[in-house]
Amino acid sequence: MSAYVQEAIENSGINRTELVAACTYMIRSKQARSQHDAIEQLASGKINGADLLEQMTRSFQVEIEEEEEKVEVAPEDELRTLMANSTES
Repeated sequence: MSAYVQEAIENSGINRTELVAACTYMIRSKQARSQHDAIEQLASGKINGADLLEQMTRSFQVEIEEEEEKVEVAPEDELRTLMANSTES
């Protein structure tokens, strides 16, 4: 298995640290059935390492909603508004 790991690293361009995450992602995304299958695919060149890393990055990205701009009201202005509303009837 060690030869497969070295070949996978060389052929895919994925470093040893990223290899574990890449294999896990391939299994979870149903691109591979097992760790051994994932490493064999990377070693054979069937999977492009750069494309796989891009897929992984996109799968973890989430769109963050922008917070609405909050307008701070001074306590004096709030009191004036309350008083104006209470006298209108």
